[in-house]
Amino acid sequence: MNFNMLDDFNWPIDEIAKLLADEELVNFDDLPNVTKRKQIERRWEGTRLYKKFEWNVHGQIPKIARKLIKPEMLSFIESSVWDNEKYRFETKITPHYLKKLINCKTVSQWEKTGENSARRKFFGNLDVNIPVIGPVVEKAMLDQMKKNTDKGTVELRRIFEERIGPVNNQL
Repeated sequence: MNFNMLDDFNWPIDEIAKLLADEELVNFDDLPNVTKRKQIERRWEGTRLYKKFEWNVHGQIPKIARKLIKPEMLSFIESSVWDNEKYRFETKITPHYLKKLINCKTVSQWEKTGENSARRKFFGNLDVNIPVIGPVVEKAMLDQMKKNTDKGTVELRRIFEERIGPVNNQL
């Protein structure tokens, strides 16, 4: 299942990119349904930052999937690459369980939309290749991802205002 989310930000892309490349801005432990996020790797190679995290999430497992998917199975490795030149995160999610049945890749592409404004396009694909219940699980997982992305967006705006300066309202 493909997904797309767009968010506009009223700060210059260069200022946003400096913060995104420098550190983990959002406290992911505060996001809905996150029980654990542990950094495994962080290294720069040229203009690219490679990061790896282990996650455990919880959430509503659709009733139809509860016999196959247990809460303890909702853990995965997130492998991301930030490209300073393209203003882009590319991420692959590798679950600890059902690795051959669940595939997820995302892109968070930042772009300049004006002198003092930027847009983040968050898109990707999630496939749960389990007969009958796959589409139900995909929808539930994407709903949780959207909740986390929405809360993370609110937090990013707060952090950008704190570190870059007041919102530029001239879009």
